[in-house]
Amino acid sequence: MQERGSLRSCGRRARWVRRGAASLDYVLVMGVVLPLVAIVYWAGPRMMNLVYEMTSVLMGWPFQ
Repeated sequence: MQERGSLRSCGRRARWVRRGAASLDYVLVMGVVLPLVAIVYWAGPRMMNLVYEMTSVLMGWPFQ
């Protein structure tokens, strides 16, 4: 039974070759994900503190 959309059944010419995909994954991790993690670790505590302060102000202003 032949699967529709299967690359095996399409022949050798239509096969996808994943040469170099591991290096692209490595570049993606090193160039995109790690800087985002660094920004979150740097700005995360400050953002949480600001959200806590804003929440305290919004909850406390009626009682002043």
